[in-house]
Amino acid sequence: MAPPKAAQGVFATAYRQFRPVQMSAARAWGADSIRFQVSQPGLDPKSPLFDPAFRSKVVAGVRAARAAGLSVIVSVQDEQQSGERHPTSLPDDATRRVWASLAPDFNHDPGIMYEMLNEPRPQPSPANWRAWATAMNKTIATIRGTGSRNVVVADGLLLGERLSGAPDLTDPVHAVVYASHPYAHDAEGQTAQAWDDRFGRFARTHPVIVTEWTTVPGYFCDRDTAKSAVAFVRYLRTRQIGLTAYAFDFSGDKFGSVAHGPQHQASTFTGTSCGSADFGPGGVVQSWYRGS
Repeated sequence: MAPPKAAQGVFATAYRQFRPVQMSAARAWGADSIRFQVSQPGLDPKSPLFDPAFRSKVVAGVRAARAAGLSVIVSVQDEQQSGERHPTSLPDDATRRVWASLAPDFNHDPGIMYEMLNEPRPQPSPANWRAWATAMNKTIATIRGTGSRNVVVADGLLLGERLSGAPDLTDPVHAVVYASHPYAHDAEGQTAQAWDDRFGRFARTHPVIVTEWTTVPGYFCDRDTAKSAVAFVRYLRTRQIGLTAYAFDFSGDKFGSVAHGPQHQASTFTGTSCGSADFGPGGVVQSWYRGS
C-alpha cells in the first residue's frame, strides 16, 4: 500500500480496494498468512511523503489481519510505485527510521514478521553481498533496539531473486528468515534447476520463505507455465519452504493474480492462455494452502 499522494498503478488499485473484510475473505480462501507491502517514504517521518493517516491505516490493516487469524508479513517497499523517485537499492537510514517508528506498534505480537526491504536491487557479487549484509545487519540492530523479538525477513539480491552466495546475517535473538522472489524470466526459470540455483540449495542450511511469486505473463509465459506452477508448489512442499503468493487484493492487470473479482475467485489455467487476466496459479496455490 502506498499513501494516497504517492499511490500509482497497481499500488493505487490495491490501496483503493483495501477493506478489513478482505482479511476474513483471505482466511476463508485458504491462506494462513498475508503480506502487506507498505511505502517507505509514506512511513518515514523525515520524508515529504510521510502521511500519518497512511501510517494509521497500515497499523489498522495489520491488526485486522491478526484479528482474522492470519499471520502477517509487513514488507517495506521503496520503489517508484511507492512514491520514491530515486529508489534505494539496500536498506538505508530511511528504512531504519521506518522500522524504529513502526516496530514498537507490533513488537508485542510474534505473529507479525518484518520484511526489512522488498527486493534489494544489486546484482549478486562478493562486494554486493558484503554491502547487503552490512545494510541488513544495521537494520536488524535497529529493530532489535526497539525491544523486538519478531522474525525478521531478509530478501536476497537481484530484486530478491537470489539467495545463493548470501552470507549469514547477525541477529542476537536468532530469528532471521531469508526470502526469494523467483519469478520466471525465461523457460529455464521454470525449472527445478533454476529454483535450486536461486534459493533451493541455500534452503538446505537456512530458513527460507518465498514471499512473492506468481506466474507472470508480463515476464515469461509459455505452454509449460501451468505445469511448472504445479511443480513449483510441490518443490516448496518437499523442502518445507513457505509461500506467500501474489496477489489477493486486486486483479485485471498483467500480473497473474491468484484471486480476482468481488468473490475472490481463484485464477485458473483451464481454458485460458498467457496474457489473459485469469491466467494464474490461484487454483494450484489454493489447493496447496488447503492441504489438498
